[in-house]
Amino acid sequence: MTKLPFGSRLEAASSSDAISVASFNLLAPLYIRPIDQRTGEIQPFAAFEWVKDYDLLRNETRLPRLLTCLENCDTDFICVQELQLERGTEDHNTPCKTNEKKSQPFILPAWIKPLLSKYQIILPSQQQLEKIAERNRRVLLADVAVTNGIFYKSNKWAPDSCNSRQSEVDDEHTTTCITHAFRSVNKDVASIVISSIHLDASREEKRCGQLQRCLGQAASFSSNPSHPYVLPLIIAGDFNCELSVGSCVSAFIANTSDDDNSNNSSSPKEEEEEVNKLRECAAALRIPLTSVSPDQEKQWHRLYEDVQTYVYDNCWVLKRVQTGFTRMALDHDELPSSTESSQLSLKPWKLDHFLYTSNTLEAVNYWATLEEDDESASTGLPNERVPTDHLPLAAIFKVLPHPQLNEGLRKQLLTSLEELELKQDADTRETNAEIDSEKINLEEKLKLKEQVKVEEAPKRKRKPHPEMIQHIRQSRVLKKQLKQTQIVERQQFVSGSSVLERMELQHALGMTCNEWIEKGRAK
Repeated sequence: MTKLPFGSRLEAASSSDAISVASFNLLAPLYIRPIDQRTGEIQPFAAFEWVKDYDLLRNETRLPRLLTCLENCDTDFICVQELQLERGTEDHNTPCKTNEKKSQPFILPAWIKPLLSKYQIILPSQQQLEKIAERNRRVLLADVAVTNGIFYKSNKWAPDSCNSRQSEVDDEHTTTCITHAFRSVNKDVASIVISSIHLDASREEKRCGQLQRCLGQAASFSSNPSHPYVLPLIIAGDFNCELSVGSCVSAFIANTSDDDNSNNSSSPKEEEEEVNKLRECAAALRIPLTSVSPDQEKQWHRLYEDVQTYVYDNCWVLKRVQTGFTRMALDHDELPSSTESSQLSLKPWKLDHFLYTSNTLEAVNYWATLEEDDESASTGLPNERVPTDHLPLAAIFKVLPHPQLNEGLRKQLLTSLEELELKQDADTRETNAEIDSEKINLEEKLKLKEQVKVEEAPKRKRKPHPEMIQHIRQSRVLKKQLKQTQIVERQQFVSGSSVLERMELQHALGMTCNEWIEKGRAK
C-alpha cells in the first residue's frame, strides 16, 4: 500500500481494474457558529475558536475552494458528508390552490453544481430529507437538509437499477449513511457497493448500530439465490471515532491488531485486551479511567461481543486503510468546562476512515494525512490549504476475484452437513420412540395394577400416578440431554470452519451458523 501526497489526482494513478474513492466531510455552512435554540449559545465544537481569520469560514471564499478540491481529486466516487441541500425556487407557472402551501424539493446548492458536469449523485428521497430538515428547523431555525451523498462518474458507473432499496431504510439511518450498488458502464470492473457514512458523535452503541445497519443494507444489494457471496464494499466517511483497539466499533474490523492502531504485529494478550477495552470505554464516556463503574465496563464488554457475533454470523471480512489523523481542533474535553478556550491546545484525531472487504478488494494507494501537514498541525482546520474541518481522504482499490470454496470441498461440506442432520434426526426419533414405548408400557402396567378400565375412569381428571410423574421427569431430562449433545455436535461441526465454509453453510441452511447451533433446522 503506497502513500501519495495529499491532493494527488487519482484518476491518472488508477488502472482499468481499479476503483478510486474520495471522502469529504464538507462542513455544512449551517454548522459554522450557529446558535443552538436549546441552549441559546454556540456549541463549543462549532465555535472554531482557533480560526482567527473569518474569511476562512465565509461561504463566499471557502466553498469555491472546496469545489476546486472536489474537482481536482477526480476519483470514480466521492462520498460526501454534511452536504447542505437547499429548497428549490418556486415555479410560478405551476398553478396551486388558494391557501395551499407547497414545499419545494431540496436540491444541490449552486456552489457544488459544476461537479455535475462529470458526476451524478445519489441522495436520500425527498421524504427522508424533509425529516432531516425538521430537526434543523427546530434546533437551528434553518429550513435546510444536511445529509450524505455519493457522487459517481457517470461515464464509468451507473446505479444498479435492480437494487434501488435505499428507500426501504429507516429515516434515522438515512441521516448517517447512504449506500448503493453500482455497475461498470464498460463492464470491465465488477459491480461494487459504496457507502458514505457519518456516525454518531457521542454514543458508541449508536455508532455500532448505525454501522451494523449500513452493513445490512450493503448485504441486501448482494442477495443472490444462486451463491452466498456479497459484492465488494467500500465504506467511506466520518466515523466520529478513532477505531482504536478495544473500541466496540473496532470489533467490526478483521485482525484489528494488524492495523496501524496497534504498536505491534502480534495479537494483544488477554490482559492487554482488557486494558484496551477499559481505556476505550472511558474515552467513549468521556470520563477518567478510574471512574468507569463495573456496570459500565460490563455493558462495554457485552456490546463488543455483540459486534463480534454479528461480524461472525454475517461473514464480514473488513479492513481499514491505514490513514492517519484527519481532524485538528481544540480538545474541549481536555480541561474543565470553565477553562478559557485560549488555554486549550489543538489536538489531532483519526475520525475519517475507509473500511473495505479485504477478501474482494485490495487497498493500493491512499492520500497522506495530517502527520505530513505541518501547517494544519499548527493552525488547525479549516485553513488556507484545507477548506473544511476534516482532512479529505482518497484511496485506490484493486478489485479481486471473490474467493470461492473449491467445488469438491463444497460438496463434501454439504454432504457432511446432511449426514449430521440425518444422524441427529434419527437420534431424536429413536429417543422419542423409546420414551413413547416406555409410556405405553407403563400405562398398561398401571391399568393392570390398579385394575381400572378406561371406560370406568372418572370424569374429573385425576392426578397422574407417581410412577408416571417420574417417567415424565425422566423423559424431559433425556430430551434436554439429547438437545445439549446435538448442540455440541453442531458446534464442533462449525468450529474452525473458514469464512468461505460458513458462507456456504449459511446459504444452505437459510440461517446463521450460531442460529443453527442453538436451534437446528426445522424439518
